Amino acid sequence: MARRKRDDDGGGTWLDTYADMVTLLLTFFVVLVGMASFETETIDILIRSFGGAQILEQGAGGAGGAYSAGEIAGSEAELTMDSLYQHIKDYVESQGMEAAVSISKHEDIVYIRFSSQILFQPDRYVLVEEAKPLLGFIGEVLKIYEEKIRVINVCGHTAQTGRAKSEVSDWRLSGERAATVAMFFEDERDIDKQKMITFGYGDNYPIADNSTEPGRQQNRRVELVIVGEKSLINFDVYGILGGIFDSNQFPTSGGASELLTPGLNNGSTN
Repeated sequence: MARRKRDDDGGGTWLDTYADMVTLLLTFFVVLVGMASFETETIDILIRSFGGAQILEQGAGGAGGAYSAGEIAGSEAELTMDSLYQHIKDYVESQGMEAAVSISKHEDIVYIRFSSQILFQPDRYVLVEEAKPLLGFIGEVLKIYEEKIRVINVCGHTAQTGRAKSEVSDWRLSGERAATVAMFFEDERDIDKQKMITFGYGDNYPIADNSTEPGRQQNRRVELVIVGEKSLINFDVYGILGGIFDSNQFPTSGGASELLTPGLNNGSTN
């Protein structure tokens, strides 16, 4: 074993002093790490203290990357259809998606409309990759509020194009698109499949003029009609409220109140 050199006064060794210094540095490092963890936990507690607060976690991809609904804090009483609506609305606005995704609320029902362009390629029913973060976030929110939801109607729509019927079936395409969205929610976010109903409406319920391409783009859409547990509506909203859509008219703005309240579908002739 190597001999230790004694200090001039004989009160110890320089190796002892060096070891003490290293020990102190390690102790100081551990304290710093502990303080950092404490501060993070403290901030988290402060965030949780705001009932119903939504924590968005931005992924490594930066803007447009993967986001998570994170944790929606608060008591059971604070998980309402109003807060569900607000969480999704805030996310859509934060991502600048208002032109492609519209959301509105009517009583205990939240209505979301997606332009098919943000979800699918033309005449296809396979989700584009860019759609998955959006649907993933909405699916996380739906999962958190699942006990507050009676049913989720997933409605697919196409546009009248005058193409040969043998090329693409509007019935099949609209139904497959609705089913694709429902399958994503079930497979990726574990939404109870018994709470989802899919509908393929083909080109039967336009919301804009099919004689123009901008109008046809609006008509190609997927809708979520999220019905809260307090609502009496729990199946095909178009069927139960027959007469909302006049075959010669279409709604002008396409909000939930038009869809769910008779007599508000003033519009132009197709």
